[in-house]
Amino acid sequence: MKRIDLHIHTLPSPLDGDFSFDPDVLKTHVERNGLSAIAVTNHDLFNTSNYRDVCAAVPDDICVLPGIEVSVKGFHVLVIANPANIDQFSQICSDIKPVQQGEDGMSLEIFRDHFGDGGYIIIPHYKKKPLIPADDLIALNDVITALEVTSEKKWEYEHSRVDKPVVMFSDYRCATGARPSLGKYTYITIGEITYDSLRLAFNDSAKFAITERVDHMELGPGLFASMGLNVVVGSRSSGKTFFLDRIYDSCDPDDVVYVRQFGIVKDAEESAFRAKLDGEESAIKSDYYEPMTAVSTAAEELPSREAIVKSIKDYLIGLAEYAETSARDDEFSKCPIYSEGRLAQDNVAAEKKVVEALVTLLDDNPLSLEIETILGRDALLDLLRMAIERFKAKALKCKRIDLANSIAKTVRESLTVESRRPACPESPLLEAAKRSAFVKRLARLRALTRNEATISDKAIGKFRRITKRVPYKDARALKSAIGATTNMPGILQESDEDFVEAILAASGVSDISHAFFDMSVVLENEHGEEVSGGQRAEYLFFRALDRAGSHDVVLIDEPESSFDNPFLNELIASSLKKISSKATVFVATHNNVLGVSIKPDGIVFTDVDNGIHRIYTCDSSDDTMTSPDGQTVKRSEVLLRLMEAGNDAYEGRRPYYGLA
Repeated sequence: MKRIDLHIHTLPSPLDGDFSFDPDVLKTHVERNGLSAIAVTNHDLFNTSNYRDVCAAVPDDICVLPGIEVSVKGFHVLVIANPANIDQFSQICSDIKPVQQGEDGMSLEIFRDHFGDGGYIIIPHYKKKPLIPADDLIALNDVITALEVTSEKKWEYEHSRVDKPVVMFSDYRCATGARPSLGKYTYITIGEITYDSLRLAFNDSAKFAITERVDHMELGPGLFASMGLNVVVGSRSSGKTFFLDRIYDSCDPDDVVYVRQFGIVKDAEESAFRAKLDGEESAIKSDYYEPMTAVSTAAEELPSREAIVKSIKDYLIGLAEYAETSARDDEFSKCPIYSEGRLAQDNVAAEKKVVEALVTLLDDNPLSLEIETILGRDALLDLLRMAIERFKAKALKCKRIDLANSIAKTVRESLTVESRRPACPESPLLEAAKRSAFVKRLARLRALTRNEATISDKAIGKFRRITKRVPYKDARALKSAIGATTNMPGILQESDEDFVEAILAASGVSDISHAFFDMSVVLENEHGEEVSGGQRAEYLFFRALDRAGSHDVVLIDEPESSFDNPFLNELIASSLKKISSKATVFVATHNNVLGVSIKPDGIVFTDVDNGIHRIYTCDSSDDTMTSPDGQTVKRSEVLLRLMEAGNDAYEGRRPYYGLA
């Protein structure tokens, strides 16, 4: 098997920030990871001169492929070309406009025009941001070669459930001073690597893997860690933190949680802790209010009560005039279209909601495994295709109605100019009924939310975070929450409908969704009391572990610097074991509670010998730890020396515990 990394950046772009290409950094990346093939894939840019510099920087036996990372709509796609066609590829890429942060990039149609002829290796971001949406994945399925993910956990889950090869690459920036990446390459079963042999190999998913050892994360050639819980040990200044930093740098930021040494203590200081809690509270409120943003949007487009009353008065006057002038009918006013109302309009909101729901189910989410097991991905894809077709058909129907109404309006206006009889006015009653229904629904919302209610009571370690929906204390608090510029005395005592009308009539309202209730977020310890100064660090650590449950990699650097042994043993150890059932965990420690008693799945030992840094790894049941260059040490000797200060010290402490 050969190792390949087909996602490497050598030039900056607006999506990267500025950096300088360092050929030596690239060479180190290739050599340390034992790569046989790489691809140059800069954002929306291919530079022939830079490609030649890359070829010159690495050994002659390395296959270097020209490529580009293209921004398509809102996602990214790797396009890798045949070196034999580099001039043609360079010409096509010269038409691609560099994308700025926040821009979407080219359309699917233009992407197909450029690269859809079957002559390229095409790999979109799959489980990697910005990822390809499920409907666009379907649309490009016939030209896609493989799918890129960001982590071992995602690869492990996806490679057996999709019909394309799944790959994992480094996305490495070859910048001056960049740390070498750990792993993040893909194995391919192949003889000699050429562009043509690679394209052929991509037809068989079974040829691809990301590690030589099943159930192990490969941090580099010959360097393996457990996919579960790993303890990282080593003497002072042996490189434990550097090792964790390298893992962090090699991971996608969305996949990893890193609890840094002393970081918890610093964040537990009163002002920093308050800021953390304020940030959490703001996020909780934002998430809870978010589904109501559509209410604000609809309210902004709602006509005022005064405008509705005026339109009805004008309609009645116009209708009376139309009835009184029947004797003035002529060939123009007798046309059926002259007195016809507008065709009833529909919308695609329901169909769009179904499409979005199916896309959510197909995209990565907390229940992906259960959805796959119970419903099946193929069935969901069939449903998505059906939902998209119905959405398109309904949208086309709505456009036809809009066009018909527009044409009819133009014709009526022309007939009105020619006729002696005034046109029958359009009825505003439907608009009035819609507004009345909207106000009644908002009044119902106010009635249902006027009393205090607990929204959530979340356990975080031994703490509880309680979120409540509460009434506003006074009109001033309400005014501030919705951004109103007019005073509203007595508004909280109004009936529900009058309350809604007062809010709709207020000036400067920026967000009506906040008008109906306030929110309270309280953090309590196990006794129902406010968190004390000594408990802040404990809460922050549990909060980090709570976040870790939804990530693929968790890094924790010497938690004993912040906590005592009982806390580590009784609460942290069990939490880490639970997290490691879903995530790959690395805990750097000098503490024997975490180093030994936690019963890790794997052990990593960082060492310095005559100025040479080495990393040794093994499973917890192995007798011997091995480094990538073949050096070995005894696991028991390493743990006894680092966790117990050696056998003599260990034996010397026995009498102090009353042990013979």
